[in-house]
Amino acid sequence: MKAVAWWRRRGWVGPLADDSGVSAIEFALLSPVVFILIMGTLELALDMVVDASVQIAAESASRVGLTTTDPATGTRSDQARSIVMSVLGRWQNIGGTVTINTLNYGTYNNVGTSSYQADMGGFGDVVSYQITVTLPTGFTGLPRYFGVPLPLTFQRNYLVQNEK
Repeated sequence: MKAVAWWRRRGWVGPLADDSGVSAIEFALLSPVVFILIMGTLELALDMVVDASVQIAAESASRVGLTTTDPATGTRSDQARSIVMSVLGRWQNIGGTVTINTLNYGTYNNVGTSSYQADMGGFGDVVSYQITVTLPTGFTGLPRYFGVPLPLTFQRNYLVQNEK
């Protein structure tokens, strides 16, 4: 049995008696909200993928650095940069920038001071790895409409002591 609108049950007629087109009006009212929810979910998911890839790149770079073993070709710094770019290079294709900083503090006592060298250190040195990915607008452009400060910056800092 088909549900009957309340105005028809009471015997009313007129403009309220015709319910054709209601689904089109509902679609017109709700589709922008649903579209924004879908795009927001997509933006959040892709941002989480970027954040996870920065984490993976920082872990890989610090792992290469702390072994203090020189590769067969090139330097440890070149090898670490190559590993980071293999993980994060795809974000440069969409207009992002990737920054890699290594600071050799020598000992834990020097961490946070201006006493450092910009290299990967030697045996027993304490080294800070900072990997940053900056995206100018995000993926969908929605963050700017919701007050999220742009550019989006994803960063990881690792402090490790090289093997002795």
